[in-house]
Amino acid sequence: MKKLFVLLRQGNIEEVKRMIKAKPELLDSVSGPLPKKDHGQSLLQVAIKSGNLDIADWLIDAGINVDFMEEEDDDPGLRAPVLFDAIAAVTDSLCINQFASKEDIEERFGRSDKAIDLLRKILSKGADVNKRASNGQSALNWSLHHADNIMRSENAYPFSQEKIREQLGIILDLLIDSGADLAVWREEGTYPEPYPGPSAQVLYLEAEKSDLGINYEAVREMRDFLQGFFLSGTK
Repeated sequence: MKKLFVLLRQGNIEEVKRMIKAKPELLDSVSGPLPKKDHGQSLLQVAIKSGNLDIADWLIDAGINVDFMEEEDDDPGLRAPVLFDAIAAVTDSLCINQFASKEDIEERFGRSDKAIDLLRKILSKGADVNKRASNGQSALNWSLHHADNIMRSENAYPFSQEKIREQLGIILDLLIDSGADLAVWREEGTYPEPYPGPSAQVLYLEAEKSDLGINYEAVREMRDFLQGFFLSGTK
């Protein structure tokens, strides 16, 4: 089994296919304790995290569990469903610094687009859009937090500002159309436990109120985006 994960991280799709076709039960493999970053994760999670999206796509077609989440054990690390890895692959591909070449930018944009297709496929296969990470975070807030890192860092990621907004809009559309609970999202805290902070409604969508002690400037980019997205009458 360890060999299978090594081949996967190497991007050796033909050997991964050969091993699983020879022993279909390997499709349900989970990673051992090393490397720690993969501990307990499925082939699909590791394929997405390592950027091997062609292998991830093949694994989905082969029938791998698109709703997998690591089992709880004595490892205190964050656990999250496959869906969250796919969302992160879309956004994190756009962490493109100011020194990137045109070729680098095009390659990263293409990788983000490919991850969008993978996310769409995972949802079409029935992934639970309301399943949460071990810290209680929803897929909606996970998407916002990953995108926000880029949106508020225009100097660091100047080439990605338009693209991250485009991709976040697609992600939110996909999640909502797949049944993400907007009513719960609007009322719950915007950050993981134990400090959830103000609700999404208060932080992003309502008029600013000075007596709440909220630093609106820290979330200005996301506020502007979400008000355009939700208050335009389309959602």
